[in-house]
Amino acid sequence: MLRLRQYVEHLRGIFTWVSDGCLSVQPAALLNSVDQSRPGLLSRRIVSAALCASIFVSGCSATQKVASRDLQWADGDKPTQWYKDHNTAIEYPLIDNETAEAVQVTEEPRSLQRRVDDEVREMNLDEAILLALQNNKTVETSAVGGVGQTFVLNSPDQITSVYDSAIQETGVLFGRRGMEAALADFDTRFSTSMNWGRTAQGSHSLAPTILGQDTGIFRSGLDKSLASGGAVSVYHNWNYLGNDIGTPLYPSSYTGSLGAEVRQPLLAGAGTEFTRVAGPSRPGFGAIAGVSQGVVIARINQDITLADFERAVSNGLRTIEDYYWDLYFAYRNYDNAVSFHESAFETWRVAQAKMEIGTLKEAEELQARDEFYRTRSLVETGLNQVYRRESDLRRALGLPMNDGTVLRPSMEPTKVEFKPDWESCLTNGLTKRVELRRQKWQVKSLQLQLNAARSLVRPQLDVVGNYGVNGFGDKLISQNGSSGYGSMTGDNLDTWTMGVEMSMPIGFRQARSQVKNYELLIARANAVLDAQERSIAHEIAISIQDVSVAWAAAQSNLNRLRAAERRVELLKVEVDSGTAIVDVVVRAQSSMADAERAYYEQLVAYNKAITYLNLSTGTLLDVNNVHLAEGSWTGEAYEDAKLRADARTHAKDAPNLETQPREFASPSPTTSVERRVSKPKVQE
Repeated sequence: MLRLRQYVEHLRGIFTWVSDGCLSVQPAALLNSVDQSRPGLLSRRIVSAALCASIFVSGCSATQKVASRDLQWADGDKPTQWYKDHNTAIEYPLIDNETAEAVQVTEEPRSLQRRVDDEVREMNLDEAILLALQNNKTVETSAVGGVGQTFVLNSPDQITSVYDSAIQETGVLFGRRGMEAALADFDTRFSTSMNWGRTAQGSHSLAPTILGQDTGIFRSGLDKSLASGGAVSVYHNWNYLGNDIGTPLYPSSYTGSLGAEVRQPLLAGAGTEFTRVAGPSRPGFGAIAGVSQGVVIARINQDITLADFERAVSNGLRTIEDYYWDLYFAYRNYDNAVSFHESAFETWRVAQAKMEIGTLKEAEELQARDEFYRTRSLVETGLNQVYRRESDLRRALGLPMNDGTVLRPSMEPTKVEFKPDWESCLTNGLTKRVELRRQKWQVKSLQLQLNAARSLVRPQLDVVGNYGVNGFGDKLISQNGSSGYGSMTGDNLDTWTMGVEMSMPIGFRQARSQVKNYELLIARANAVLDAQERSIAHEIAISIQDVSVAWAAAQSNLNRLRAAERRVELLKVEVDSGTAIVDVVVRAQSSMADAERAYYEQLVAYNKAITYLNLSTGTLLDVNNVHLAEGSWTGEAYEDAKLRADARTHAKDAPNLETQPREFASPSPTTSVERRVSKPKVQE
């Protein structure tokens, strides 16, 4: 004890020297005072002192910090590298991405300064929709509103794409788990370990000796969570012990076990209905995971993702039809401007000729010239509008900005009156709108989670059982003598336990709070569903009104166009006879151009209104013959599914068990539309 106390005092002195950062206590004196007759003890003390110094010396330097300019390097002066005098700067990622093919092959865009005679590519609406579905992997529904204002540039993380469903299906994070991650909770987990060790210690006896133990620990097991909420595990363990302490029966021995454990909850978290929704019990993650990590919730999240994708596709088709009819109107407007300009030029030419012979005043000739240049500007802006609308359609179709062809709509807009039926439109909207289906999935998910949460407002009562066979011997495997595996099969060394375990929080405050939270979430989701139904009813009503007014306005402008054309014809006769003045002719020609432009504008608005009505009733995809379907599986997947279906078909029914889970989905709408209105009188 005296030597140990001296060693501690010396070590304390070394600590003081290191921590003070000075030489007030000389380490050489400390080391010289150690008993030199014990070189082993001396070396260990030196090592201890060095370790202590390496720990504390970094913060105890009493010298000033050396600057870079004060250093002299052995290899001379060199330009300094790897030095930055800033922490934050604008940098670019090292990504060698390939430029999009549509950008690689695009040519210089057409403009008023670059008018080229490109090949005209006639395209109908069905072909445009097909090209958009084939070329685009993302769905953009926002209109171009200036530089950098498209949705794909402003919010790229919120863009809908063809990958969204697969991303959801392969998700692994809490709240975004896919089917595979939810099913992975039931995968069998294999674990094993092998550790070796040795312990040496001195004996408290008159004759100093060193005693030692050699150890070896082997662990292996299989664990699996069950759909009923329970868990089963199989384990196989061995412990090796070789020692010379005392007088053991064997200098080395093997102790092991082989067995199985079963745990099944009876109250909280019990049953397949709970596990399908909440997933297997996670005692350490209950507050984080909640009751939304099951296979059913993952399937509903997948359906919600599909609903979001379908809604984006519907809006994308609406955008394509808008761009298609906008391009049609741009061509009509340009043709109208060209015709108007030709008429204005002819009027100006006649006026100029009459002025030269003295039969027309100069003011009237200037009015005709003014109208000529005004119509010329309309031609120029109309042509640029054609370029702009064609570029918008190309962007929506996934085509290059300019591939040497000019897109021109070949389909004429509908010129037949369409009278939508309010009751059928409302029924379609309330049963086929994807927004309602998505919200109903949310309600269904919350209802299932509420039932699972109510299961947790009960004590945790589990039935547990264990059965194992033990082994012991001086060898692990041996044909002669005692061995571990031999005792497992030959000796009666089995063990078993059976019982129940119960735990419960007094008051169930967290569990009851979770139930109340889900009840409020369901109330909110139902309120949102009611608001969505009201909004859809208003959208359908507005769409029907737009269809009606667009048709009426188109017919009125058509009649106006016919009257303007007849007026121009009559004025031409008067101009030829010299009885009409230029001002009247110019006004008539302008009125005819305005009537023609207004007619086609309302005709395009009428076709857009029909598109919006189909969108508001949830039938736009059906009208355009667009259907969503998953990609094909591998042949092995179909074969595995067929084998499991055959196994279920030929299985024996268990009369006391509910072997088939309850349905939570339907292939067709199940909601009935209830109406309680009296039919009003309609004015003719």
